[in-house]
Amino acid sequence: MINIDDDPKEIVKGLSETEKNILFILGKMRISVNKNVNEHSLKKKLSKDDLKNYKKAFSNLCASGIIVMYRPGNFGVSKQGRRITNEIVEQKRQNKYDGLRILMLHV
Repeated sequence: MINIDDDPKEIVKGLSETEKNILFILGKMRISVNKNVNEHSLKKKLSKDDLKNYKKAFSNLCASGIIVMYRPGNFGVSKQGRRITNEIVEQKRQNKYDGLRILMLHV
């Protein structure tokens, strides 16, 4: 079980890759409690590998309180979940553009 009161960096370390990818998509879409997403829209954006483990990962995120139900079929991200999604998006951004700084410094 995930304790959402912990530091977001510590929580991210304990998540599976499918859970991270789900939260990354929600973070890119800027989903919050007030702005929610339909579950089918979320599934469209996942890869085939992530869809295999989707049910388990999604239920874990819901049970831990990171993802909250807005209406049946529509979900949002809790306040602490928003911090976690921001952390995941920032980590992926740093990994993707890590070498870009070096290229810009040499120009």
